[in-house]
Amino acid sequence: MMHLFDRIPSAALERREMQLILTASIAIIVLAGGVVLFMYPVVFSPTAPPNRPLATAFVGFCVLSVLLAGYLVDRQRTIQRLRHQIAEDRVRSSHALKQASADLLQALPHFDTFQDRLTMEFKRAVSAKYELSVLVVAVQLPASLAESTEDASTLGDAAKVIYSRLREQDSIYAFASGYFGAILPGVGVSIVQRVCARISKGLMDAAGDTQRFTFKIDAISYPDQTSSAHDLELAVSGLLPEFTLASQQSSVTNVPASGKKTR
Repeated sequence: MMHLFDRIPSAALERREMQLILTASIAIIVLAGGVVLFMYPVVFSPTAPPNRPLATAFVGFCVLSVLLAGYLVDRQRTIQRLRHQIAEDRVRSSHALKQASADLLQALPHFDTFQDRLTMEFKRAVSAKYELSVLVVAVQLPASLAESTEDASTLGDAAKVIYSRLREQDSIYAFASGYFGAILPGVGVSIVQRVCARISKGLMDAAGDTQRFTFKIDAISYPDQTSSAHDLELAVSGLLPEFTLASQQSSVTNVPASGKKTR
């Protein structure tokens, strides 16, 4: 029998809890009423001498019984109200986080800014004789999410993960929908693999068990894999869809002057 009554759907849990409190309150009233019926003839018997302390205790018992039942009902209503407030706060917090992710995605500089920054960083790498690496992160959303209003916030979450795994002197860019890039000054082939592993771990955590998105990370390094800024740019362009390159060349976008990571 206990297993039969324990099978309560989660959706009906709150209603069942309220029913339990009402049942307890009614039980208190019934038990108190029974005690009152047995006590009344003793306290107010016409043959017995008046007993003021006993009468006061009788009235106090009745009042306390009613107050206890009312207190249980009031506490349960307060708990339900607090639960509703917590649920509403969670929804508002979720919306705020999604909006923050979408705003971050919109604030990232684009491919034309990446070209200017790459040329500048390459000149510095050549003059200072240090290494330079570029990352291209392709994030693909599931078909059910690609056309929904959640796509911007999901891509923003991915951009936030990439951003958090970069150093202060690194910079991040949004090449197109689902394509991000990063310039890593002073990072060669050996170190960039560790950076990719760190970003990959963060993206897997952000994707979660529900697989909100899949991703692929490519790295190009100077001087091990390329010999000029033009070669670096061509290698990055080869990892992007053709329509992205065409749109970048045919449109002028008002973007921030630098994509340098700030703290």
